[in-house]
Amino acid sequence: MTVTLPPALNQLVDRLVHTGRYADVSDVLSEALRVLERQEFDESPALEAAILEGVASPHLPYDASVMDRVRHNARSLA
Repeated sequence: MTVTLPPALNQLVDRLVHTGRYADVSDVLSEALRVLERQEFDESPALEAAILEGVASPHLPYDASVMDRVRHNARSLA
């Protein structure tokens, strides 16, 4: 696989390798992809807290205003 990075990211990768924390460019990119995977696929603590709060709260019927509030809160977490 060939990856072309913009100059700023290329410099960042070079700096990370030169610190000795990463053996080579491949190690830096592998770690970056692991972080991205966790970010994309793991539940966030805020989402988990909201789910647990919902499970623990009494059931109340909802209407359009409740759904608007849910959408607003979801956008503020993003």
